[in-house]
Amino acid sequence: MRPQSTLDSTLSDTALFNAVGGHPLVSQLLIQRGFDTPKKALAFLHPESYAPSAATKLYGLSEAAELLQCAISEEQNILVWGDFDVDGQTSTSLLVAGLRTLYDAEFPQKKKTRRHKNRVRFHVPNRFNESHGIKPEYLRRWLDDKNWQPHVLLTCDTGVAEDEAINLAKDRGLTVIITDHHDLPDEFANLTPGIDPLWGLDQNGQADLQHDEIASNNRVAVRRADAIINPKFQPLEDPLRTLPGVGVAYKLMQHLFALAGHAGEEKALLDLVSLGIVADVAEQVNDVRYLLQLGLEQLRNTKRVGLLALMDVAGVTVANVSEDHIGFQIGPRMNALGRLEDATDSVELLTTTDETRARELAGKLNRLNQERRLLTSQITQAAQEMIARQPDLLNYNGLVLAHPAWHPGIVGIVASQLAEEFNKPTVLLLTPPGESARGSARSIDGVDIGGSIAACSHLLRTHGGHPGAAGVSLLPENIDAFRRELDRQILLHTTGEQSGDLIIDAELNFADINLDLLEEIQRLAPFGSGNLQPIFMSRTLQIVNDSRMGHEQQHRKFIVQQHEGGPSFPVLWFNDGAVEFPSSAVDLAYKMNINEYRGNRSIQFIYVGVRPSKPDATVLAADVTSSTRRTLRDMRFQQVVASTLPTDHAVWYAEGLNLPDSIPFAPRTQIDETAETLVLWSIPPSAQLLNALLEMVEPQNIYLCAQQTHEESASTILRTIGSMCKFTLENGCVFDLPKASAKLAITTETTRHGLRWLTCKGLIALDEWINDNEVRISSGNGSSDDAKLANTMAALEHQLEETRAFRRFYRRAKLADLGIG
Repeated sequence: MRPQSTLDSTLSDTALFNAVGGHPLVSQLLIQRGFDTPKKALAFLHPESYAPSAATKLYGLSEAAELLQCAISEEQNILVWGDFDVDGQTSTSLLVAGLRTLYDAEFPQKKKTRRHKNRVRFHVPNRFNESHGIKPEYLRRWLDDKNWQPHVLLTCDTGVAEDEAINLAKDRGLTVIITDHHDLPDEFANLTPGIDPLWGLDQNGQADLQHDEIASNNRVAVRRADAIINPKFQPLEDPLRTLPGVGVAYKLMQHLFALAGHAGEEKALLDLVSLGIVADVAEQVNDVRYLLQLGLEQLRNTKRVGLLALMDVAGVTVANVSEDHIGFQIGPRMNALGRLEDATDSVELLTTTDETRARELAGKLNRLNQERRLLTSQITQAAQEMIARQPDLLNYNGLVLAHPAWHPGIVGIVASQLAEEFNKPTVLLLTPPGESARGSARSIDGVDIGGSIAACSHLLRTHGGHPGAAGVSLLPENIDAFRRELDRQILLHTTGEQSGDLIIDAELNFADINLDLLEEIQRLAPFGSGNLQPIFMSRTLQIVNDSRMGHEQQHRKFIVQQHEGGPSFPVLWFNDGAVEFPSSAVDLAYKMNINEYRGNRSIQFIYVGVRPSKPDATVLAADVTSSTRRTLRDMRFQQVVASTLPTDHAVWYAEGLNLPDSIPFAPRTQIDETAETLVLWSIPPSAQLLNALLEMVEPQNIYLCAQQTHEESASTILRTIGSMCKFTLENGCVFDLPKASAKLAITTETTRHGLRWLTCKGLIALDEWINDNEVRISSGNGSSDDAKLANTMAALEHQLEETRAFRRFYRRAKLADLGIG
């Protein structure tokens, strides 16, 4: 197999530029982000060119919509149960508003009297009394209310792990519909043969389960729910998998409106979707980006009186509202309510039609945000003073601080600021006398803080979270032990992606920077997780007019100029700026924004980094190590663009990744020839496979790209190997270990342990080993050998940890230590 030529790549880039038009920098940035064909680029830039997934592609959604349609036609009471963060607030508001609209349409004669408004009510947990989720004692209050009793419990942004509450609702005869987006409990991997997700994937890894098959044999609570929607049921590469809670709620309403004959009217709810996506820092890819693009346009034309009032007090011009306004002005005000009081008022704000009440609630959110800022400043100052008194706290891989009087709703914000300031995962705990210590954790790139904390569970009372953030509670006497154990676990849960090298998207001369260029760059917006704002750099700048700003002089503003008499630009450095700049010229890394003030528009930079000027340095030059045998080009810490690497006489190795269409990547099973160049696009799962690739290809040039590989959990790997076994049995073929291992980017020994586990589970039988890599299998007897299962799973987990450890070493090691020169 021969890769396409460099000329073809050049023609492709020209075609992309012709398709998207505008400034060439836009095409360059698109290619760097993987949108390297006209089709991909246009779908990214223009929502009308993107083909969104049908709502019914979400498992369980059709069943949920049909149940709600039936509930509305029978005038049943629906209780929407949400959460107190912005994703939860907007999810709740969207479902309440959407369901009430459908009641209006179904019973127009009652619209004027609003008699049906009481058919849809909601509950948002109080952070201080209930925390996240569905606490049975609070649900019981609704169930025991003599004046209004629900027939349907509809969750949003919660519910997938709420065993006791779901059982309670079902025991009382309610229809239970769960919509959530949080990680699935471990029990979802332990179902029985026939309806087990192990057997529910086709040969391409696509799920073919229906919701009732998933729910019918799961943990007791989930089994009893009438419908479950969670994008984590989708395959890993499914465009719906990254939906936040508000996105799931919108998709449900989209289908429900269609069933009711009002398709398209649900678009009025998209303004709420944009708030939840940005505030929840959802990954802005695929359908999430599409919904955000549409949502921002709807927000700029919203008729929702609560949002209009909130944007007014926040000083946001409605017609120009952007993701930045949501992230820094609207979202914090909504979050302040959930952090300091009761987020119930936020749902009222977003659903009310009373302008007077809307202004009153918006004013309340504004006042609470001011209080939130004051508390944040106080706790931040206290934390910094604590570090100044005990600098040895910074000797640990994670920063753990505790104080008896810190506010529980604010510690997460401060933890995030300290994590950024000290470049360490940070945990802030409040320790009220006589109570458990509890608090929030925030991480940095490349460190899974949720996994790190989970590995300390023997010291904790409760914990939960994800790689970027987590919550935790523990006995106060365990804090020191927790700090030490967390220090060790962070090392084990670090991917090595935080190289410290700053990746620059493009270098600009000041003479080329103007509003027209910045508006071209804004075509790539909205920016956020999954689509970061570009970072630019300019060289040999002089700093002038350096000053402080902000109520507490916490921000810094300075002017930079490249040539005397040439253009100059203001630079804002938020919440920092204590560094002394060199007196000589500097190179500056920055982001660019448009500043609008009293009708005037100008360019301002946002500070990212500075260094003494190095006029002859190359921004993204690869480190090159020469030897008598091979030339190594180290690109492990760079944003690598595939089209810039050689394809002639080259073999490209990659497994376990989303891959550009323009390069013929190959897994281990398709590499069988020598070549001048070997591009190691992804990281092999073991040193043995790496050496085997080198022996097979015998390259003179090696490019180490180290693109992030999808590293699956043991349950996901077993599920996929199970689907491969199913395909093997149905097609009468032989199970091929190398092919299966390449698909999962794991070692063949890991795959062997997976087959052994399936054998111990009674799902398959290993009949005959043809050779070391091929085995004939048959259906198992269904009898599980529980005594061997645990040991086999432990061996599988050990193999996976060996792979993770090798990949961590590969990312961090010096070239000489890799042994491939």
